[in-house]
Amino acid sequence: MHLSHNLKFKSMTKYKKIQNLKTGESEFSFNATLLKVGEKILQNSNAKDYKIVTLGFQLPNGEDVQRTAICYASNYDYGVEEGKNYLCNLSFTEDGESQLSMSHLMNADRASAEDFSGLFQVTQQVIDDEVVM
Repeated sequence: MHLSHNLKFKSMTKYKKIQNLKTGESEFSFNATLLKVGEKILQNSNAKDYKIVTLGFQLPNGEDVQRTAICYASNYDYGVEEGKNYLCNLSFTEDGESQLSMSHLMNADRASAEDFSGLFQVTQQVIDDEVVM
């Protein structure tokens, strides 16, 4: 599936590596533009309803692409709009196949531990300064 030549994304897609707490496996979160929501409601082996959505984003090499993803009812029931950016997740099966899912959270750049790496050092310094004074 190829994007039309006139559709370009505003900025490079940022991928954030996360760890799945249930499986321990590495996954990646990123923002993508919702291009289309499928009309048909499907059901997975766990009896969870979902729809197939088409997302637009950039691959790590900078290529603009469209890819399909799963959007569970627990997310699309909040209401999602084509043309808006949503938080997505990239995971891999045991066979190494990629799986994309889209949440209802919009354009979320999640904080990481590195964002706050100096927090405890600053807190310790403030406490030490108060003790000294």
